[in-house]
Amino acid sequence: MKLVKIGGIIAYDNTLWYGLVAKEVDDEAPELLRMVRTVIMEFNKLLSSDPRVEISQISIGDGVTLCRRLC
Repeated sequence: MKLVKIGGIIAYDNTLWYGLVAKEVDDEAPELLRMVRTVIMEFNKLLSSDPRVEISQISIGDGVTLCRRLC
């Protein structure tokens, strides 16, 4: 955040990760798949709760999240 001016934009790619962040993943799924899915979901929650940014998620490809720095 220190490197982004107020009003600046940050783009994060792959925030929907093939739609797997919205689906249930069964226990038979590979461990790496479940681990990456969990990390991406936690990152999305972190972004959505950060009062310093305004976010918009775009469902292009694997998902792109645009964050505009507010303060």
